[in-house]
Amino acid sequence: MRYYSIQILRILFMSMVLYLHVRAYLFIYGAQTGTFFNMVPDAFMAVALPFFSISGFIMSFLIDIGYRNFLPRRLLRAYPTYLCGVAISLVVGYLLWGKTPDKGIFAAASLLPLGPVDLPLRVEWTLIYEIAYYVLITPFATPRLRRYFPAFLAVWGAAVLVAYFAFGLQDAYVFNTWRTVFFSAYNLYFITGALVYYVQKRTPALPWIAPVGILVACAVYTVASGWNRPLGVIKSIAEIGPWSLCTAATIFAVVKLEDRFRHPVLMAMADFGEYAYAYYLIHAVILSAVFSIMVYTLGWQLDNLRAFMALGVVAVGGYFFGRLDLALHNFFKNRLR
Repeated sequence: MRYYSIQILRILFMSMVLYLHVRAYLFIYGAQTGTFFNMVPDAFMAVALPFFSISGFIMSFLIDIGYRNFLPRRLLRAYPTYLCGVAISLVVGYLLWGKTPDKGIFAAASLLPLGPVDLPLRVEWTLIYEIAYYVLITPFATPRLRRYFPAFLAVWGAAVLVAYFAFGLQDAYVFNTWRTVFFSAYNLYFITGALVYYVQKRTPALPWIAPVGILVACAVYTVASGWNRPLGVIKSIAEIGPWSLCTAATIFAVVKLEDRFRHPVLMAMADFGEYAYAYYLIHAVILSAVFSIMVYTLGWQLDNLRAFMALGVVAVGGYFFGRLDLALHNFFKNRLR
């Protein structure tokens, strides 16, 4: 499997997102703040952003190899499973809380940057960035423009910095419009991830100690800079810039380690990385439903045991949702290949 290490990173990042969302729902439904899920500082809520770096890397790879029907295939990878998740969310919301969708559901389900909307899966603000990224880079998937993609990335990065420092665009993060989505500082994750694809492609094989050293340095910096960070959305480019570079460097390091480490266990883990997208979409719906039943139907007090029980439900439900996701993906892939 080419770039199997990227799939392992997906598992790692998804695990961190899940860990932090369990903590969030423990507080929402039970005001619990002293559990196992409170050990890691809140600053690591940024773990959703490294998915942008992975996307940047993979899209560069696809553009580089001449991936045909780029935009239709990317949209069909994102939307069908997402819309299935929205349908499940609406059913769960009606059965548990008697909630019916309002007219804003169509704006939310479009995954377009239309400003503040009620997100049915609670996590799809990241998909809005993904869709905008696909649209923006589609011209470079053509043979004539492919070679200019790295230069475009550099220009785009400069435009993001100008928008931040010269025009004060420092609040365009979770909810965006078409005017702001391409200039949000979060796009630095896409840009650095995409550029590092070309860096690793042109870098010869390295002694194993070099990528390991990069991983250690990035981990130390990230933990040290985020450990005592105050609670709040990550907005400062002083954080976004270095952390996006650390994520890109991490991708570079694990890719360079691939040729030296191809153990069957690692390959099996990489196969499971195919489920990360499905787990990401559906985990918040499952967690909120399970914790709601525990507290309001069964009258349970939330604690570590109940939290791990909820994780078990996420594991099972996410697996079957992942099977649906892969079936949809293969169906459309075979017809557009």
